[in-house]
Amino acid sequence: MDRVIEKKRWNNKKTFTLIGVLLLAGLIGGSIYFTAGGSKLNVEAERITVSEVKKGAFQEFIPVNGVVLPETTIYLDAIEGGRVEEKLVEDGAMVAKDQPILRLSNTDLELSLVNQQTAVYNLLTQMQIAKNAAQQNTTQKLNQKTDVENAYKEAKRVYDLNKYLYEQKAIGLQEFKQAENTFNYQVARMKLTDEILQQDASSNAQQVSQA
Repeated sequence: MDRVIEKKRWNNKKTFTLIGVLLLAGLIGGSIYFTAGGSKLNVEAERITVSEVKKGAFQEFIPVNGVVLPETTIYLDAIEGGRVEEKLVEDGAMVAKDQPILRLSNTDLELSLVNQQTAVYNLLTQMQIAKNAAQQNTTQKLNQKTDVENAYKEAKRVYDLNKYLYEQKAIGLQEFKQAENTFNYQVARMKLTDEILQQDASSNAQQVSQA
């Protein structure tokens, strides 16, 4: 005899699905409840600062690590190189015109300056020696001129006297010619001495101007 089989309204699949939906709804509801409710934070009393609330501009700063670069960079070059002995101005400091910023030392340059000073000293010494020699030479020439002048005066006196005596027939021609030749010699000697002194004076003046 046939019997009617009743159809099951719930199977396992539907049951598990319903349970999952209920759990998900409970989880969401619990999250909303706990987050929406008042939260509590325990803070020590010493760490609490009470201040008056004022209306104003909001100020906040954000620390940023970076490198500060100058707006303008000027590189200086020394005419003569060397070793830095002392730094007189620190980086970033304000400097004025003609203010020293470094003290350099250059052994080769110092040695060169010493050699130049020695050469100049030797040159000055040689010039002084030459000047002294020129002065001594001039003095000697002046003494010689004095002797020449005396000899010239004596020769002229004898010549004038013998000329008068010869005209008076008191002496012969030979004695007169001897006095005349001596006088002419002293005249030429006097002229030569004057020319030598003029040349020495010009040479000394040129040496002084070149010094």
